[in-house]
Amino acid sequence: MARAEPLLAQLGPRLRRARQDANLTARQAAEHLGLDHSMIVRYESGASLPPLDRLIALADLYGLTAAALLAQQDAAVPVIVAIDQAEEGELSQILARLTDTPKRGGAVPPAL
Repeated sequence: MARAEPLLAQLGPRLRRARQDANLTARQAAEHLGLDHSMIVRYESGASLPPLDRLIALADLYGLTAAALLAQQDAAVPVIVAIDQAEEGELSQILARLTDTPKRGGAVPPAL
């Protein structure tokens, strides 16, 4: 569980950033999901964790995926979003670049 704790601590601030990036207030996000706005505030503050179905609904509302919201590193979020939004041919190219890249410190190719 120790590995999950930092991830859970990042979820609230990441939810807040995603909502703000989607140009929504907590009240607007709550209305879209049929919730009281205090639940959005509780999720963003870390006072409560959204159940999986609600996390998926929040991700959809914010134009992300649950995987992006749960990424272990903030820097991984745009990569996860790019992969999730890629067409099948693009995804094959991304994966080929990743697997063909020499393992130098785990760096992601700059073409992503």
